[in-house]
Amino acid sequence: YSVEKALRSAVTLGLVGAGGIGVELAAAMRLFNFDRALTIILVILVVVIGFEQLSSQIRKRVI
Repeated sequence: YSVEKALRSAVTLGLVGAGGIGVELAAAMRLFNFDRALTIILVILVVVIGFEQLSSQIRKRVI
C-alpha cells in the first residue's frame, strides 16, 4: 500500500507545486503542450494500475 500511496502523493504534490511526478504534467499543461500532458497522464495511469495489480497479486499470495 505504501508504494501506491507514495506514487499518488507524488503526482498530487507535483500538481500543486511541491515537486514530484506532477511537476512535468503541470509544466506541460501550463505551456499548452497537451499531447505531452496526455502522454504523462497515460504513463501515470499505466504505472498506477501496474503497481495496483502487482500489490494485489502479492497480497493474494501472502493472505
